Amino acid sequence: MEKKGQQTMALPFGMIFAIFLIVIFIVVAFIGVKSFLSFGDTSSVGLFYQELQEAVDDAWRGQSSSSKFEMNLPSKIDKICFANLSATITHKGDDYEFIKDFYVYEANIFLIPPGAAEGMEWKLINHLDITKISETKNPYCVNVADGLMIKKDFYDKLVWIE
Repeated sequence: MEKKGQQTMALPFGMIFAIFLIVIFIVVAFIGVKSFLSFGDTSSVGLFYQELQEAVDDAWRGQSSSSKFEMNLPSKIDKICFANLSATITHKGDDYEFIKDFYVYEANIFLIPPGAAEGMEWKLINHLDITKISETKNPYCVNVADGLMIKKDFYDKLVWIE
């Protein structure tokens, strides 16, 4: 035989439990959406590196080339830097402070700020004449909004960025 007090307590406990489950489902949904958006940023950084390597390879295969390369990166990334970290650093500004710790990697391109690059802060792009790119300013940085000019002259063996 149930008592009258047990029935009145069962209803509020069920309501509280249902509200608790709804809150849990909402939190899980927000976490899922956030990770999905983060995956989109990660894939756009990876696609940027792949498209840049393809554009550099196309220029490298040709006798001479000059083409504009538009960058499609997450909005949090401000600059692209090309650097030869094993050579003398001639421009020790804020950009260098972001990439100075990557000298242990074999890399020639860096995304600024590194935290916005979703774990892909640096990359080695083949067939780039990093010595020519960074001869006047090492690291040589370009704003994402400005895009890149990929160039190769007739007598050049490697591609350079302007």
